[in-house]
Amino acid sequence: MSIPPLQIDNIAFAKRGEHLTGDLSLADCSRLVELLASQAPILQGGSVDVDTLSSINHTDDNIHFTLDGETNAVGQHFLHLSLASSLTTYCQRCLEPMPVKLSLSFHYQIIDTNAKHSELDVVEDSDDFDIQEANQSMDLVALIEDEIIMATPIAPTHTHDCAVASMQSGEKPNPFAVLKGFIKL
Repeated sequence: MSIPPLQIDNIAFAKRGEHLTGDLSLADCSRLVELLASQAPILQGGSVDVDTLSSINHTDDNIHFTLDGETNAVGQHFLHLSLASSLTTYCQRCLEPMPVKLSLSFHYQIIDTNAKHSELDVVEDSDDFDIQEANQSMDLVALIEDEIIMATPIAPTHTHDCAVASMQSGEKPNPFAVLKGFIKL
């Protein structure tokens, strides 16, 4: 089940100090699903294993989000976004499925692009906040998906050494390795 885009007027949301929380299914994030599918192991024939791909598209995998709006005493508008998710991807060493847990926090300052340039210069010098353009129909699902995609590792690997369990393509074990222990110096 795909949900329609969540669109908010970001300045009005911040002015009213609104709070929004919810869960997105991976099915609602087609670009993220494509990224996870691109990390799936490829068979020798050059195709992706169908069973492997179906294990990626879990509809149970959710992205939990919380969005808070804020306006400070000076009249600046802010959005605070928190994301939590556990995605199923593949270790690029052993090609086994592995979970990637993400817990992310983002802070945006909303600016009006029609504002004076001197105001924009002050905003751009700050590293505390990312900039969001004032928008009466900001797509929240697209924003969440963008942030998750940027935070997802390009080549995820297990934290433990799984390379020993997997051999490189074409690598064969040495049949004489057992005799190495018998050599006396």
